[in-house]
Amino acid sequence: MVFIRKKKIGGKIYYYIVENKLVGGKVMQKVLYYIGTAETLLKKLKVKH
Repeated sequence: MVFIRKKKIGGKIYYYIVENKLVGGKVMQKVLYYIGTAETLLKKLKVKH
């Protein structure tokens, strides 16, 4: 399963795209892509006309 995870580091919130995998009977999370802060995400999504 792939989902977006938020993590608070030093007072700021950062976002990651994470995948759950079953390894040795335990669920492990693997970061697939680092998105950054919400401001960074909005800059990446903005479409220039």
